[in-house]
Amino acid sequence: MDRICSEKKIIELQLQRKIDNEFVTIDKCIWGFPRVIRSSLIKNSRPFPTIFWLTCPLLHKSVSKMEEKGMIKFFEKKLKNDQKIKERFLKAHKATKEMRKFLLPKETPFWIKKELFSKGIGGTRNFFAVKCLHLQLANFLGGIDNPIGEEVWKSIHVVNCQDNNIICEKLVENDTKRN
Repeated sequence: MDRICSEKKIIELQLQRKIDNEFVTIDKCIWGFPRVIRSSLIKNSRPFPTIFWLTCPLLHKSVSKMEEKGMIKFFEKKLKNDQKIKERFLKAHKATKEMRKFLLPKETPFWIKKELFSKGIGGTRNFFAVKCLHLQLANFLGGIDNPIGEEVWKSIHVVNCQDNNIICEKLVENDTKRN
């Protein structure tokens, strides 16, 4: 199928909402659809600490099932009991903060910098809280050595749609029919 939709429109269809901040696609599936985007750190003149967003509906559904099974608590317990995972996770928070420093324009007001540089992955202040597995996976697929995101990735059995059931292609087709 020829894709007429813009990447922004596809991402809005994936997320089921409008997006009004700037972004760059960081990772795509084998079908060429966005899986992870990197968002602007400032939205509507306010700090926006979440760098990476998981947009893929297939991955989103798989990760949601993991969360429903209590995997956030599982990983938080693992952080508490496994020193190597804890150290890697703290490094992932640090790498995320460093990436913010690299991406943020130099002329950014100090108060925004202070807000963004004081927070970890997804804007969390508690570096031992997992918060959301979608966030951890997006962080990992965005290039951060995130041990929780990596474990989530390895536990997902199907990471691409089957060629006869490409979810994003259907989203685009349905949107085209509506409009």
